[in-house]
Amino acid sequence: MSRGRSLRRALVGLLLLSMPGTGASAQYFGRGSTVQGDYLHGVGAALYGAGYYNLRTAQADRIETGTAIMLNEYMAAATKQENRENAEYRARVRARQEEARKKIRERIRNTPEESDLFKSDALNSLREELLAPGNEASIRLYRLPLNGDTIRRVPFFFAQEDKTFSMQRLSAKGKWPVALRGPELSRERRNYEQVVDNALDQLNAGKGKLMVEDVRAVVKAVEELKQKLDQVHPPSRDKIYLDAKNYLKQLESSAEMLKSHKIEQIICEIDKYSGTSLSDLLVFMQRNHLMFGVAAEIGDERSLYRELYAVLLEQKNGKVANGEQEPLK
Repeated sequence: MSRGRSLRRALVGLLLLSMPGTGASAQYFGRGSTVQGDYLHGVGAALYGAGYYNLRTAQADRIETGTAIMLNEYMAAATKQENRENAEYRARVRARQEEARKKIRERIRNTPEESDLFKSDALNSLREELLAPGNEASIRLYRLPLNGDTIRRVPFFFAQEDKTFSMQRLSAKGKWPVALRGPELSRERRNYEQVVDNALDQLNAGKGKLMVEDVRAVVKAVEELKQKLDQVHPPSRDKIYLDAKNYLKQLESSAEMLKSHKIEQIICEIDKYSGTSLSDLLVFMQRNHLMFGVAAEIGDERSLYRELYAVLLEQKNGKVANGEQEPLK
């Protein structure tokens, strides 16, 4: 056998030994190893890995739970602090608002501005003071004279229906603004005055009850005035036109109030009013749950409020024609 052939055989033998065989004699497990032992060794290694995984998972869960608890505690503390700061802020805002309201009340009561007067705040403040418990007898005893026709000029606020009305606003006689005074609108003016007179007559005759047609006639007369105004004076931003337009809105609002049974009864009482003093006027307002309303820019309501405020203040200070009254506390 040649040397080359022997070498080839040796290499083939080594190759066969290195290939996995089908029998136990063809496997190599190392010194002292068995199939079962190596299997259990592998199982143990796998279980060790699973246990280590579970340990790490539990540790991670504990960390995550602790983080969530700390986060919740932080959020609760932050929310509590925010609520406390918000409550303190709201308390400061309420305190500032109350202080501002207090200053406004003091100003209205002691040193009112013209806006307080025309918005009726100053008059209503004095009215409440004069009608406060314990003062009613005083205003009845010391009766400051007041023209009985004043009640027809006062714009009354009826809180139950959130409406302001006056007999003067309703009747409009002699109070027409410039744009509504011309001869072109004379027929519409006369018609409005006539239907209002008819409605008031119906109120008196019916003891405070109007018929539907009476109210509709007043509403229709206002609508005719509005249409005629736009024909004679085309709509514009001119003050003359705007004053007339606002005045007609006021008439329209007064006409709508005739639909209120409570207000028509008050109007009927005003039409029959015979009081001659400030006390009479205040008692009438108290009985009918009325307050002074906002004075209109058009007409003489603002000058009327100046006069009324002076009389109310005089009554409060206790100065009367026949001597000195004890000032109201």
